Amino acid sequence: MRQDKPYRRIDSETSRTAELYLVPALVIALLTSFAVVIVLLPQELVLPVLSIVAIAGAGAIAVSAYLSPRLASLKPVNGWDIAGALTLIGCAAAILGEIEPLIEFLKPIPDRSPSRG
Repeated sequence: MRQDKPYRRIDSETSRTAELYLVPALVIALLTSFAVVIVLLPQELVLPVLSIVAIAGAGAIAVSAYLSPRLASLKPVNGWDIAGALTLIGCAAAILGEIEPLIEFLKPIPDRSPSRG
């Protein structure tokens, strides 16, 4: 007779509650970074940077859902759903954003020649 053992046993109640709040804390941090990007950056740089932030946030939430099977099985919305939505947002922002302003922004400023003062 086969008996399945749980993947990980949690003994204390505090670790359970701390584990449950990991994904919402990551989502709140991600939404805060979205707001900072929108407010502080020039308008033509918002979509490229937003796509990078969304894909990075999706990766962080996916890793946390992978490492904690309990977070991956929350209902009705779990960590995998949030990571998928952020991936979709990041891809859409990358498609809609223009790359030329980002290239101009990241291009190094040439040194002034000594003859021009």
